[in-house]
Amino acid sequence: MPGAAEGASTHLDPAQDFPTELPELTLEQLQVLHSRACLQLEREYLDSPEGAHPVTLDRHQDLVAELHTRHSDLPTPAHP
Repeated sequence: MPGAAEGASTHLDPAQDFPTELPELTLEQLQVLHSRACLQLEREYLDSPEGAHPVTLDRHQDLVAELHTRHSDLPTPAHP
C-alpha cells in the first residue's frame, strides 16, 4: 500500500503518498488509512488556528465515501 513505507506513523501527513485507487485496497488497508487520516485531522485541528489542511480534508472525505460504498455493498442479513 502506498504510504506504508512510513511504517510506524500513526498520522497521514498531507505530504505523504496516498493511493489513487481506493477500491483496490483491502478493507483492512482502507480502515488503517482512515484511522491515520482521522488522527491527522485531530492533530491539525488542535495545532492550527486555520483548521485542517485541505488535502487532509479531501482524503478523509474520499476514505469515508469508499467505506460507505463498501458498507452499502454488504448483503442485508435475513431476519427470521
